[in-house]
Amino acid sequence: MRGRTVVLPPIKQDGDKMMKPNTYSMITLTTDFGLRDEYAGLMKGVIKSINPMVPVVDLTHYIPPQNVRWAAHLIYYSFRYFPAGSIHVIVVDPGVGSSRQIKLMKAGGHYFLFPDNGVITKIVNSYKPDEIWEINNTRYFLEDISSTFHGRDIFAPVAAHLSVGVEPVDLGLRTDELYTLDIPEPRVGEDKIAGHVIHVDQFGNLITNIEERLMRKLHTRYRDIVIEIGGRRIHGLSKAYIKVREGDLLATLGSKGLLEVSVNQGDASSYLGLGEGDEVEVTS
Repeated sequence: MRGRTVVLPPIKQDGDKMMKPNTYSMITLTTDFGLRDEYAGLMKGVIKSINPMVPVVDLTHYIPPQNVRWAAHLIYYSFRYFPAGSIHVIVVDPGVGSSRQIKLMKAGGHYFLFPDNGVITKIVNSYKPDEIWEINNTRYFLEDISSTFHGRDIFAPVAAHLSVGVEPVDLGLRTDELYTLDIPEPRVGEDKIAGHVIHVDQFGNLITNIEERLMRKLHTRYRDIVIEIGGRRIHGLSKAYIKVREGDLLATLGSKGLLEVSVNQGDASSYLGLGEGDEVEVTS
């Protein structure tokens, strides 16, 4: 996993007083734990033991194992649908038990608690962080810390303490460093956009990194564009799957505002033999 540590511009100071989160803020959980085992449930148990009143939302526990890049995309396209002041806990952590740090960041009116492995890259690229802390005050951890389950022993109790009004400054040290990943963005030309597939969802839809705002730069009607993927051409965008015959390919703008390639009542990934990283082009 390639990446780099970036030093952010100096953070504006307001004396020693930090902005306090709303008591009983919502907590969201994003992990690669799945639901077959007890891991997600134990995190919620720890949170509710500290703050029984806080709403806890499972954003997803089905990030593909150790797929930090997809987690970075997913949290970026999801967090804005939650109330300001929400605490987003992201535990996709292949470096658990290593020297990697745990960070808390306030940006875009939300709080993010995450392993400093690049999972916050997409958000940092679009929203200037207001404040960042390295979480290291063991007073707010569980007493016995497993080397393989920081989600239960560190992330969950820290989020819960934050939700009852513990100041971020009490949880750790201020910092201006974050580890970021090299996440490729689409290449945009005068009449062409070149991107790639970033995720295959459970329906087999191929979700690309080409946003609607980029497609508008082609200055043509959506019905006139051509999508090339896996040696196939799709002419125009469809507003719904049923706009094509069952078993046919189509392209849509999905709920994230991203170009998606699908098969009506089928699996585009299997149909085309494509997956994460494969290329897609849009031409006018």
